[in-house]
Amino acid sequence: MELTKSRELFVRAEKSVPGGVHSNSRFRNPHPIYYRKAEGAYLTDMDGNRYLDCIMGNGAIILGHNDQDFNERVQQYSSTGIVTGVETELSVKTAEKFLTLVPTAEQVRYTNTGTEAIMHAMAMARTYTGKQDIAVIEGAYNGWHDAVYVSTWPDLQKAGDSSEPKSLPGASGLIDDVVKSTLVLPYNNLEVAEQLLTENKHRIAALIIEPTMIDIGYIPAKKDYLQGLRKLCDQLNIVLVFDELLTGFRDSPGGAQGHYGVTPDLATFGKAISNGYMLAALAGKASIFETVTPGKGTCSFIGTYNGHQISLAASLAFMEIYEERNVFQTLQARTETLIAAFAKLADNYQIKARIQGRGGHFHWYFTDQEILDYRSATQSSKENYATFIAAFAQKGVYCSPNYLLHHAISMAHTDEIIQQLVNDMDGSLQKIAGIKAGS
Repeated sequence: MELTKSRELFVRAEKSVPGGVHSNSRFRNPHPIYYRKAEGAYLTDMDGNRYLDCIMGNGAIILGHNDQDFNERVQQYSSTGIVTGVETELSVKTAEKFLTLVPTAEQVRYTNTGTEAIMHAMAMARTYTGKQDIAVIEGAYNGWHDAVYVSTWPDLQKAGDSSEPKSLPGASGLIDDVVKSTLVLPYNNLEVAEQLLTENKHRIAALIIEPTMIDIGYIPAKKDYLQGLRKLCDQLNIVLVFDELLTGFRDSPGGAQGHYGVTPDLATFGKAISNGYMLAALAGKASIFETVTPGKGTCSFIGTYNGHQISLAASLAFMEIYEERNVFQTLQARTETLIAAFAKLADNYQIKARIQGRGGHFHWYFTDQEILDYRSATQSSKENYATFIAAFAQKGVYCSPNYLLHHAISMAHTDEIIQQLVNDMDGSLQKIAGIKAGS
């Protein structure tokens, strides 16, 4: 592809923006690509190259880019001139609508990002339990706060035994004592979780867990594992927090908690909640929300942009369309089509590979081993994934270069586009098969 304008823009951008990007995850070697337009399932870059978008704002763009019905409703619901700093009827209507779609939650408060929602959840859990420390899952990303950016995509040479994972900083610049205070648990292993949480019950205020791990691809929980954690947290006075930033509105209309039938004490939502507008929510039990209720609680929950009216307008518009268009059912059917087609292709080419996914989220793993947690995910072949994605790039399919990230489709990925993607997967697998045949 011709990328002259992106290269020129990168040279210009890095003079004012570190690395030319505002989020490190957007950097690509040898330089990031800069885009000028998005429509439906496609992105167009500054040089006019068109890409089939299989990332969709990390799953946030669930209806598709520039959906006109959605845009018109956002404009209608945000036409009051009020932007931020006050409460409105829209604040109430959006919350009420959210609680009808997520019936396991009793109350909800809005904030701006997933990290902020997690920070509020931690403060509320500490207030509610009288304890200080947090437990997280090895390999998970729950935001960039010191207490949770722990053992996120860790180096397994340093991570210790799987029965007692070490607490490793996810990046430099974190407070050492905070990182060390965070307890790390393996995923999908109830026996180890029970042992470690029981040993540390005197200090753990909250367990924060993705009910489906998506930031390392797509790894569903075992239902009895989540049920066991629910009982264990009740017994040990630990607040169970589901990080549903990615699973919300995709694993089921009520999130992964609806899909699994396991209700957390608190849950964070974001991404698809407003079809790409900046918004996150913290939802859960009214008894825990009393910690931040004026006149009842002593825990702080403040923010000028909390309940930002344009973002709430986007969320209300999305939730209405979500129901009207049967979004979950449609995305689930198309995801199942991708999974079945890829399985057949991989078998035809005798390549050890699979797709795992649900509700429009999915990821390719190049292994024949069961993917249950971070450590098993790392056994997927980096080399085959790199070959697969490189072949995709030549066809203009936009995917993550990281073999342990995730992908997503939207309502704009029609059945015809899904078939195109199947054809592209066929060509990419041929590349791997060709390399194997020649080696």
